[in-house]
Amino acid sequence: MSTLAIRHLDVALGGNPILTDITVTIEPGQIVALLGDNGSGKSTLIKATLGLIRHQRGSITLLGTPLERFHTWNQVGYVPQRASVSLHSTTVAEVVRSGVLANRAVGWPGKADKAKVAWALETVGLSELAQELYLHLSGGQQQRVLIARGIVNRPDLLIMDEPFAGVDLTNQTEIGDTVAGLGATVWVVLHETESMAAHLDRTLILRDGRLIYDGSPTSVNHAGSHETEAPPRTPILSGMEPRWTS
Repeated sequence: MSTLAIRHLDVALGGNPILTDITVTIEPGQIVALLGDNGSGKSTLIKATLGLIRHQRGSITLLGTPLERFHTWNQVGYVPQRASVSLHSTTVAEVVRSGVLANRAVGWPGKADKAKVAWALETVGLSELAQELYLHLSGGQQQRVLIARGIVNRPDLLIMDEPFAGVDLTNQTEIGDTVAGLGATVWVVLHETESMAAHLDRTLILRDGRLIYDGSPTSVNHAGSHETEAPPRTPILSGMEPRWTS
């Protein structure tokens, strides 16, 4: 069973086509990068996959279940772009704990929830900052907090949208090593692959809303640029906003 299967996906926003005929399959345990220029449709594809944006055509299957019938969101971790997150007077532990509460009825955190939060913060190296305000942290630390939130349920699938934006290369590499060590299937939007090059199984490239490359990260590096035409593709292949499905 594939972890993620997208078939012939079309997405339009405001009547304008954003994604056209996207077919992607990601198998268990793979770490896959999604690249493309600004405006190519990367974030739209991620949000459509999570049901945050409606799609007009095609199908999405998560962990063997069609998106419209998928309910076990604790099995899917989502790390949004840091710039899209606005938090006030919220501690680091509270941000991470929201990843637990997002998948069940609201209630006071129990021992199991606290243990999950402690594990997630330890995993990203921020245990000592649990009671600090999120807004007081550096950009790299804030990104680690969002990753901790995304992994707090030890998901089978972790989806990350530009997790290294504004993070220095040393921290990028450390975060990449941490994510790769989780054992989850990972789909990550990147501008450059350097921080995770040692861990990537495949790279996908979008251009103008179409998937133009699906293959070896080595081949992409040899191409030298996202603007270089890649070989024809062969389909081998919990968020902070409300979910919508077609």
